[in-house]
Amino acid sequence: MLPRAILDTSALLCLYHLRLLHLLNLIFDEVRIPSEVQREFLEQHPDPDERTSRFRFLTQFFEAHDSWFLICNEYGSDLVTIYLAVPGMDRGEAEALAQNQYFDSLYQVILDERTARRVAESRGMARTGTLAILAYLDLALGACDYLACVHRLRSELNTRFSDQIIGAVYEQMRQHLGTAP
Repeated sequence: MLPRAILDTSALLCLYHLRLLHLLNLIFDEVRIPSEVQREFLEQHPDPDERTSRFRFLTQFFEAHDSWFLICNEYGSDLVTIYLAVPGMDRGEAEALAQNQYFDSLYQVILDERTARRVAESRGMARTGTLAILAYLDLALGACDYLACVHRLRSELNTRFSDQIIGAVYEQMRQHLGTAP
């Protein structure tokens, strides 16, 4: 049985941009999206046409992949408030962590922001990030070119992945999978 995941906005945006979101079902049995993550995904772009395009995409994606890609709204607002008290935490991250806590941390949280990752770690939550997902898709499944994807994210979305982190994540995944250099 594959693990289950809760997706944060940054990872959703990156995988959407790279057109790789559909491949998450090769890694996870279930992927949940908190309502605030959906809202951030839809509203973060200044262009109304792009927001409309994202809305259509997300609506169609939920319909086409409803066996594993699910909306989640089961957590209490008190948990979100507690997480929002952490400096640097945004509402999407807070809802992703609250959702996972509500489910007794049985999910893996996919998030990239340092603060949210530290909080997840301090709570004993399994976590991963976009780079690890891309490295796995490249090394284990041959479904993408890790460095080409990272280059696109850095140049087209202005992601702040450092060269050191990019290399370290790939090497860690390579070692984890036992693939030759």
